[in-house]
Amino acid sequence: MDYEFAYSFKKPQLTNNWILDMNPLSKLNLLIILFIIPITVQSWKWNVMIIIFYFLVALVAGCFKRFTRLYLRFGLMVGLLLFVLRALFIPGENLLYKLWFINITQEGVDSGLQFSTLVVAICGAIILYSIVTRAKDFMYMIEKLGASRVISYVILSSFQSIIDLGEMSKVILDSQRARGIETEGNIRQRIKAFIPILGPLFLGAISNAEEKAIAMDARAFSMPIKNTHLCHLRSLPVGEKAILIAANIAFIGFVVWRLMA
Repeated sequence: MDYEFAYSFKKPQLTNNWILDMNPLSKLNLLIILFIIPITVQSWKWNVMIIIFYFLVALVAGCFKRFTRLYLRFGLMVGLLLFVLRALFIPGENLLYKLWFINITQEGVDSGLQFSTLVVAICGAIILYSIVTRAKDFMYMIEKLGASRVISYVILSSFQSIIDLGEMSKVILDSQRARGIETEGNIRQRIKAFIPILGPLFLGAISNAEEKAIAMDARAFSMPIKNTHLCHLRSLPVGEKAILIAANIAFIGFVVWRLMA
């Protein structure tokens, strides 16, 4: 037996990237600060600066392509929609353009720009955290704080089930293409091709749930004993503690300054 391999699981599982290796709660603390700053400042310029900062963090963390693909899709879809809706329907005195009964005003454009960048900046913190933090590491820290292992498993299993269903749907669509079934084309054709996969998808989800239940029983998950973990996180480094303390002090000072300004 390779004892060196077995005892390696007692050591922290590191990626040699200081952002990815940060404690999940430390990253959550910093991203909550970035979450609150746009709400406090109420300036689209600050929102844009924070959005750019998200891309820089993703670049340093080595997940720039994944973050950019997901975040730009969300920003173009939701951000543009919110901007257009507020720009078209927020009244104002400075008329920029008139089209039938729609009056586009400077106030509407400013409101749309502020609100859309605010929503995109706030949601960017959530998207970035989900990319740079493994769900199992976050739930491990929640358990260390005293949360029930049942709660942590349910949350982790829910996230994993979404990923599993997505992968399973791709496999089913690929198998349909292998049988010569047309799965691409216009919206009608895609809907027609998507409906037949719902049956196998739901049956597969039920089968996976049963397999997980059997695996949990085999590992004595429901026994009233202290559970063990295969992966462990490192202790909070001194440098990381210093960054957290400095960031929180700066944030509190910033909020006080904004309230008194």
